Amino acid sequence: MKKTIKGVIVGAASLAILGAVSPAASANAAGDTIRGGCHFDTNEQQIATNGQNEGVIGDVSVTTDSSGAPTGATVTCVIEVNGVKQLGTQHSYTGVGVQAGSDQIVFSAGTNDTVLLCEDVTYADTTTEVENCPAATSQQIPPQPVIDLINGLFASTIDPVVCPALITLGQLTGGGVAGVVTIDSTGDVSVIDPLGLGINPVYDCPPYVVV
Repeated sequence: MKKTIKGVIVGAASLAILGAVSPAASANAAGDTIRGGCHFDTNEQQIATNGQNEGVIGDVSVTTDSSGAPTGATVTCVIEVNGVKQLGTQHSYTGVGVQAGSDQIVFSAGTNDTVLLCEDVTYADTTTEVENCPAATSQQIPPQPVIDLINGLFASTIDPVVCPALITLGQLTGGGVAGVVTIDSTGDVSVIDPLGLGINPVYDCPPYVVV
């Protein structure tokens, strides 16, 4: 991750497959066909979600048999991280001709982990389509260009005014308020963090903390 001047501004990420797993028609050997399929969307932030990916998994699909008539099917969706199915992310959706639904999910995945959305389909004639597992896409929130713009604003305009005042305040108070607020010699402001949420410094002056 690129350097961020104010860590409290950033730190969120989105993992998703917002379109269906099978956006084009996918047919098995018996001629059963599914259009659409599984999807998911989760967000992760160190404080708001305790570092876990939280969001929704679901399915919107249409199934037909070899003649083109609607047929029953059960579509099962599950998240895999580094090849391991994640407990609580597997959900199934059943219907004749149309399958739809969604469920809340929570799972953990690191920045360098491989996250897949896997889909299994079992048709009314007992034929199947198994383990279609495309990789999820990841997006930083807010995007890096926005972060860079904010960083530049702090560095060029805000910090030259605020940080000297914080340094002076720290000197006048003997380093802040004991056990509550700490202001160090550079102007960095930290607060008591008994839950270990990693929120400090809540205000970061030069030299900047790299996150």
